Amino acid sequence: MYTPNQMKKIAITCVLIAGLIFGMGTWSQTTAQENSSNQPITIVEYSDYQCPACAYFHPIVEKLKDKYSDQVQFEMKYFPLNSHRYAALAARAAQAAKNQGKFYEMHSLLFENQKRWSSSGSPTSIFVNYARELDLDIDQFKNDLNATETQKVVMEQRQEGRSAGVDATPTFFIEGEKVDPLPRNFQEFDQLVQQYIGE
Repeated sequence: MYTPNQMKKIAITCVLIAGLIFGMGTWSQTTAQENSSNQPITIVEYSDYQCPACAYFHPIVEKLKDKYSDQVQFEMKYFPLNSHRYAALAARAAQAAKNQGKFYEMHSLLFENQKRWSSSGSPTSIFVNYARELDLDIDQFKNDLNATETQKVVMEQRQEGRSAGVDATPTFFIEGEKVDPLPRNFQEFDQLVQQYIGE
């Protein structure tokens, strides 16, 4: 048998344990709700490295990345147009750099120097120079540039875009929804992203 004092202590302990369990449940529920609302939104861009409009959007996308680093996940997909002679080659250069962990560095070089290499008679040597600038293994870069696997990745992404209804570049999808019409500048794109984050 328990004395009245012991009974009192047991009762207090039970209340404390129940409170702790209830509190933990509430905390975990709140945390789960916060985590679900903090899931980053996804923006997919189908792009052509020889497309002037894509080059125009490159700094806009970079600014959005900087502003929404944790809230937005960006995915770049290759969509070389047949009308652009060197677009597929440039996409392969980006993929070859990606194989050595330098995709975004090559991606930026291609857009920032678009006029130079797209008007040259032989952009391959220019792309190899970019690879040197990025300290890539040049032999591997050259092999990957012309590899069947690299070509396959580029063409599969283009086909994926076609299946999704892409017929021009750049085409953006936010959370699976096609952005149409395209924002005209950073401010308009920023407002659009805020709408999705606020939902």
